[in-house]
Amino acid sequence: MEQLDNVKETTEKSYSVPNLERALTIIELLQDCPHGLSLTELQVELGFPKSSIFRITQTLVDRGYLSKSEQPSLFTLSKRFLHVGLSTLSEPSIIEKCLPLMRLLRNELKETVLVGALLEEEGVLLEQVLGTHPFTFMLKVGQRFNLHASAPGKAILAFLPESERDTIIKSMSFNKFNNRTITSIEAFKNELVKVKSCGYGVDYAEELEGVHCVGAPVFNQYGYPISAIWITAPSARLPFGNFEEVGEKIKEVCLDISRQFGYNY
Repeated sequence: MEQLDNVKETTEKSYSVPNLERALTIIELLQDCPHGLSLTELQVELGFPKSSIFRITQTLVDRGYLSKSEQPSLFTLSKRFLHVGLSTLSEPSIIEKCLPLMRLLRNELKETVLVGALLEEEGVLLEQVLGTHPFTFMLKVGQRFNLHASAPGKAILAFLPESERDTIIKSMSFNKFNNRTITSIEAFKNELVKVKSCGYGVDYAEELEGVHCVGAPVFNQYGYPISAIWITAPSARLPFGNFEEVGEKIKEVCLDISRQFGYNY
């Protein structure tokens, strides 16, 4: 048996491609360093030969997977990874289907309208349509957001199958940002019951002071929440008393988009 294990290990190693493994290791490291790393910093962190790192990073830059700033010379992951990530979702045309109605919603509400999806125990921003006010919110596409303190996170989780939802909730950190942040599993589950009842989620300045959000889920043909659309605005322009009216409008937009995916519930 030991001999067979050794043969298996030798066979697996024979199929290993060292430079590919190094490239993937570099990508994984840069994922945790959004501000970027220099060639020297990559070499110090990973211990790979500097010449090897140079060739790999240059190839990834040429192929559009890494971006390289000039001064200082830092490598960061490019937005191309976002497009690759979208292809792993069951609905690769989410952005294309959402954008036209997002623009109409922005024109009506004047606020920034965003679309995002789940990425393990976090959410990720896929695209946005900027508001028309002189002061408006603009986020970075690909930016992650907490599920327990965000309108889109609540909107998606509330409509997931129970077993999948519970698995995600157990892995969440429930970091406290202020006194309005939900910090326990029990309280969060109670919140999701309310979200499922009304059809939209809200963020009552639970992470950022003075910032309110309202969002609703987009479903595929099977009734599965594949993304969420939400607006974000200063609390003075989006007071608590307007949540229901705005939530209903966003729900209608999301329903129209869901129908494009075959949703008919």
